[in-house]
Amino acid sequence: MSSLSPVTGLTDASGSRSARILVTDDRPEMLRTIDRALGELYVCEFAGSLRQARSKLAAGSFDLAFCDISVGGEEALAFAEEILRENPGTAVILVTGEEDPEVARKAFAFGAYGYLVEPVRPGQLLIATMNALRRQQLEIAAEALSRNLAERFQTIIDMAPIPIYAKDASHRYVVANAKADELTGHERGKLVGQTDETISSPAGAVETASGADRRILADGSSYEAEETMLVGGVERTYKTVKFPLVDELREIAAVCGISIDITAQREAIELRDELSAAQTEAIDELRLSRQETVERLAKAIEMHDSSTGKHVDRIGAIAAFLGARLGLDHDRVELLQAAAPMHDVGKIGTPDEILQKPGPLTGDERSEMQRHTVIGHEILSQSRSELLRLASTIALTHHECFDGSGYPRGLSGEEIPLEGRVTAVADVFDALLSDRSYRPAMPTAEAVELIRAGRGSQFDPQVVDVLLDDLDEALALRA
Repeated sequence: MSSLSPVTGLTDASGSRSARILVTDDRPEMLRTIDRALGELYVCEFAGSLRQARSKLAAGSFDLAFCDISVGGEEALAFAEEILRENPGTAVILVTGEEDPEVARKAFAFGAYGYLVEPVRPGQLLIATMNALRRQQLEIAAEALSRNLAERFQTIIDMAPIPIYAKDASHRYVVANAKADELTGHERGKLVGQTDETISSPAGAVETASGADRRILADGSSYEAEETMLVGGVERTYKTVKFPLVDELREIAAVCGISIDITAQREAIELRDELSAAQTEAIDELRLSRQETVERLAKAIEMHDSSTGKHVDRIGAIAAFLGARLGLDHDRVELLQAAAPMHDVGKIGTPDEILQKPGPLTGDERSEMQRHTVIGHEILSQSRSELLRLASTIALTHHECFDGSGYPRGLSGEEIPLEGRVTAVADVFDALLSDRSYRPAMPTAEAVELIRAGRGSQFDPQVVDVLLDDLDEALALRA
């Protein structure tokens, strides 16, 4: 036997396996030609009919089959196509008695490896056989490489913690990783080949998915949306992104999709919103509670001193107005508006005969009246509430004078807290314009002159200037 190795790995002098060739032909001269050309290099078996050839194919595998269609006609041609379809590892060479372009076209269409026209010479047979076996070997190697790459690709995407999938033009899944199988409730590898209609998704979700897929396939657009679905009986929310996959001809061949589970993020956002709403509600409730505290204290003062009823409400509005003009921030202004009305809460401890006396007070009575600043401070101090702490400061200092002549401590200038200086102006301004048990309300011009006269002595000049610069607005607040 020759040491020639026509197909690497198939036959050589060391005794490696020779290629097995099936020849379907009943003509002795053709059989002799094939045997003479190939017998020393390959294992050749002969079948005199298509039935016999099918029997041999069923009994064992062949690397190459010669099909002579000059004697079998269309049936032999169909048989050649059948071999290629049902025996992927077998190459096919057609042999015909006359040139026929239509037969050649059909042979090419179904994947024949060669096409010989009789008479065939031994050299032609050998070259056609070697080429067919080489092509077959390369195709097997390419297929193995393709399978290996596909397996490696599948392994890689299976490691991804998110569902990855692709659907072809018929909306059938052609790629799916383990997370995609899990998402759709399928066993590993069972999603491929399915469509959205067969994976028990809600009808609306299927319609949405199909519509998005059609648009992507039609115009190459992308798609992004949040989708909620049941996974293992639990509702999950996914952010899905889809985009086109193009082939080597730059044509859209499939739709690729990636879905990220954002259930935890959505739940966190919902929890944040719930906490924010609860916080807002708590703040509103706190403000209402704070306002109620002020109103109840004002009511207590009013029951003891009827002249202070509406006065305390106006004091808060005017003090807040002055504080804002002086540059206090919004939160501090709100706090001042709530705290200023409590400036006279200490009058609860002042005897009725002094509060309601129509005429001037005696020295002792005046001293008793002045004690309301200290009493108010004692009532409101030692609280953890910022509002009540501020109110206690205002109660104690709203009768201090800028020049140090006030009470109870004789503080002067900026020793007096700003809120106390502001409330002092607001208190006197509103009191002058209000009826009292010992006098009627003053005209605005007279009240303004008295305030101006106290600038720098009784009152902080800056606070007085702010009041008089925006007098109309301050008067409107009283209304």
